[in-house]
Amino acid sequence: MRFDLIVKNGTIVNTDGLCKADICVKDGKIVAIVLDSRDIEADECCDAAGKYVFPGAVDAHMHIGEYNADFEDMQTSTMAAAVGGITTCVDMPLNLYSPSVVNGEIFKAKKELLGSESYVDFIMWGALVPENLDKLVELHDAGAAAFKSFLSGGGNDFHAPDMGQVRQALMTIKEFDGLAGFHCEDYSIISRGRQYVLNNKIDGRQAFCDSRPLSAEIIATSNIIELARETGARVHICHVSHPRVAAVIERAQLEGVDITAETCSHYLTFSREDYLEKGCLFGCAPPLREKEAIDGLWEYVKKGVLGCIVSDHSPGMPENRSDEHQPTYMSGFGISSIQTVFRTVFDGAVKHGCSPCILARELSENPARRFGIYGTKGAVKTGFDADMVIVDPEREWAVKAEELYYKQKVSCFVGHSGKGEPVATYIRGVKAAENGRVLVSKGFGKFVG
Repeated sequence: MRFDLIVKNGTIVNTDGLCKADICVKDGKIVAIVLDSRDIEADECCDAAGKYVFPGAVDAHMHIGEYNADFEDMQTSTMAAAVGGITTCVDMPLNLYSPSVVNGEIFKAKKELLGSESYVDFIMWGALVPENLDKLVELHDAGAAAFKSFLSGGGNDFHAPDMGQVRQALMTIKEFDGLAGFHCEDYSIISRGRQYVLNNKIDGRQAFCDSRPLSAEIIATSNIIELARETGARVHICHVSHPRVAAVIERAQLEGVDITAETCSHYLTFSREDYLEKGCLFGCAPPLREKEAIDGLWEYVKKGVLGCIVSDHSPGMPENRSDEHQPTYMSGFGISSIQTVFRTVFDGAVKHGCSPCILARELSENPARRFGIYGTKGAVKTGFDADMVIVDPEREWAVKAEELYYKQKVSCFVGHSGKGEPVATYIRGVKAAENGRVLVSKGFGKFVG
């Protein structure tokens, strides 16, 4: 057999270990992994000597397009994903496409639009809002991989359910063994905190942090755990910001609650001090925590309690991410990071003594398993899609605004530097990006069903 592609001389990284071997690809699939491919013919050969071959990253939490097309669009965000080593995006249900993905008809329309625009493969969240509790089965049947809810409020047509509505939703989702994901900040706490800031016109970055305390995240997470325990539903906690929240989740996991959780590259890299000193480009929700929280989160990553690392890519306009010309409480928040998450986390993992296998677990296998696409995505193994990221562990990098594919080239990661960078990204055996350049066209990405 003549193969379409051979990736040779690299060190394959999977959750279960490292292996120096050659990867043979045919018709978009990994069909063989051999120790010596010298006598095997292929149309294309990639020499990965001295490099790691990771499974393509599955970003379980990103906003492919935001509320406003000026912020970001489906093309720019997925181009950035490809360059950054993300081969499958899990798109959130509130973003560029309006209205939010609250029913099967809207899901199908957005799926078609993404199919014509995306540079990488994708799956999709559906919404979980008070108004669509009778549409959850419909969304599941249309292909929704999970259901996202904001316990912290929301915006536009995306409203926060109360705990009674969450309980009802989880009972429905349990019936088809679905997955519900939650932005865990208690609405009553943070809404009162924000209203106090607005009413009193309290300016300053510390006021934003104070309005969204850690207690709000712990209380909301605890509430979801108790409802998951009662209903038996599968739940996922989004963007955990602090080790105290991870500790609550760990206890629930040990007690048999079917709960997973994620954290983000920014919580593993930056602290509240960065936000207070450098500005609203570092603003996110939940907010960045104290410096000591960073090391604590890495420990829960190592233990697997925080089983996914994601970008939560959420762009904004430059003026919307600044408090130089407006009060801090009027500034937006959200961090652009999909192009930088892999390299940032690789560098952080090395500094925190993590094996590359932990990154394969956190960036690929675990999210693929939890969102139902493992076996197609999530590992460099025979039978899987040939989604691979070639990482040069010795290449030094510094994030430059002009190299970002985002429509708005602003990110708190600009200026951040480290070592270890994705140098080539393969999606279904096709080289989608190399050395910061996108090599495929829009519409190359496919829905993973």
